[in-house]
Amino acid sequence: MSTNQIQKKLQDVIETGDTRLLKMLYAVAKEYNDENFALPGKAMSVKTLKTRVNSAKRRIQSGQFTTQAELDKEMKSW
Repeated sequence: MSTNQIQKKLQDVIETGDTRLLKMLYAVAKEYNDENFALPGKAMSVKTLKTRVNSAKRRIQSGQFTTQAELDKEMKSW
């Protein structure tokens, strides 16, 4: 289905929809428009990324990590 076809179908739904449906569509559209996947700050360089990945690998190899079971247990106490 093309973008124009989708727009036409949505327009038809909006024109005939009840208040509940319109509120749901509005909430979805608002949430979509409010999304911001950009994190504040500067982009990480490739060198920094590689350094952090290697550091994480060393921590994992030395046993410095939390297992899923440990995390599940910890979360129950929150």
